[in-house]
Amino acid sequence: MSTEELGSMSPAGECDQRIDAGLPFGRIVSSIASLLLGFALLVMGNGLLGTLVALRMVHANFPSATIGFVQAAYYTGFMLGAWRGSTIIARVGHHRAFAAFAALAACSALGYAVTSQAAVWMALRFMTGFSLVGIFAVMESWLNGVAPNAFRGRVFSVYSITTYLCVGAGQFLIGVASSNGFELFSLVAALFALSLVPASLARVSVADIDERPEPAGPLEAPPKTKLKALPTLWRDAPLALWGCFASGLLNSTFYALYPVYMRGAGYAVEEVSSFMGLALIAALLPQWPLAHLSDRFDRKRVICAIASALTLASATLFVFHGAAFVQPVAYLYVSLIFTIYGVSVAHANDWIAPRQRVAVSAGLLLTFALGGSIGPIAASFVMSRVGPAGIYLFALFVTASLAALAWRSIGARRNAASQ
Repeated sequence: MSTEELGSMSPAGECDQRIDAGLPFGRIVSSIASLLLGFALLVMGNGLLGTLVALRMVHANFPSATIGFVQAAYYTGFMLGAWRGSTIIARVGHHRAFAAFAALAACSALGYAVTSQAAVWMALRFMTGFSLVGIFAVMESWLNGVAPNAFRGRVFSVYSITTYLCVGAGQFLIGVASSNGFELFSLVAALFALSLVPASLARVSVADIDERPEPAGPLEAPPKTKLKALPTLWRDAPLALWGCFASGLLNSTFYALYPVYMRGAGYAVEEVSSFMGLALIAALLPQWPLAHLSDRFDRKRVICAIASALTLASATLFVFHGAAFVQPVAYLYVSLIFTIYGVSVAHANDWIAPRQRVAVSAGLLLTFALGGSIGPIAASFVMSRVGPAGIYLFALFVTASLAALAWRSIGARRNAASQ
């Protein structure tokens, strides 16, 4: 390999293979294919693990409140990782950070097979959440750096499609072995460890794109910490921040409560895994078209359209939850809740300088994780008051608030433009 192919080395020791900002979209995606493959293996294992933990707790007759708190611990770890993860990335580089977080996740997965104590499982879920958010911070700062504004929504949609396709595929692995044994936890650990191979061989470093000139937005001053970044984000991009928070509320509620609800309703383990898998694969369908629309039109309008459709779907499912004709609406609901985060992050990254991407990505993940830690507990409270359909009433409040903020943001921009 020549000196030009090797390129220069970043301070963290990463390979510095230059990426031309003018490359076509296909070339940009192919340049990160190895990284996406490693990420795909990891989220497949995480998808299997999330449902497996819920099913094992139901089998062990854990109270619903205990299940909610154990599952919420994942997002508490998510919050800590979002707060501190970018410091680790900045210190050792993206390649090494990915490897460290994946190794920690693999060790945590093996711990579930050792004991069934709720306190230990809560600690393990916390460790898993910390590890996974570190990897998400690596991925999102990497991808947002690779993508010019004209392609950012579509690059992020590839990331989202990879996520939901592999999380959905992970659900079908539940049938490989008994959910009451240790084999599935071992499979999760193996997938986490295997993700290190392609990710470690990725040749593109984030340093490649930080030198690309882009117009700076209102978030010009680099935040010193992720917590200090949040007020700045709320001032200049409130819709992006609230969108990430709402996404955390809705996504965590789906992952944490749907398997428990279905088992309580008498569905077999195989039926639970099939529904979860098909629902997550259905989430793939709107990713690309909505990302393409967000690249061509104002992202605020796209977020408003998504939130409005979800509000209508949630109201329909709450009122007619027992009717057979609402089944397609349920799949529409699931597919749309997973589009909010990607468009919100792309909206935020339209307004920041390249050097801020790691800190802002971590700040947005912190916001998502805060919503994720609140979602299962808050939704279970609503469900305990109005029944299982309360999950849709909870979603109705969340999506209606997001739609209202989006309308307000669009109106504020229109008024500013007219002055």
